[in-house]
Amino acid sequence: MLLGVVFLLTGCPGPGDRMVDRESTKAFIKDNLVCVVSPLELQERITAIQINSDKSDSLHKVFDDKPVYVPKGECLPVFGFKFISGKRYSIAYEVQSDKSVSHLITADFSYPKG
Repeated sequence: MLLGVVFLLTGCPGPGDRMVDRESTKAFIKDNLVCVVSPLELQERITAIQINSDKSDSLHKVFDDKPVYVPKGECLPVFGFKFISGKRYSIAYEVQSDKSVSHLITADFSYPKG
């Protein structure tokens, strides 16, 4: 019975449901700036970014017409987002490539106090 109610409320998973692959990466503070480490391969481009905090701060930016490439190991852009000390953040970058389907690069971290 409970399982039936859950499917009524959420819908049944099926062949039409599309799960987006996710790849985690590291984030750290470098020279008082957030550095999200790029795992991008040469043909991969960022087409969107979403930053959310544990409060209400957020950024959502889409740039399909001018995708961004950042070499592997360098810092991915945060587009001027102001991080506040003591808050927890989640960042997701949408990545597209001519050779594969789109996927997300994600990082979760806490911005240190003081």
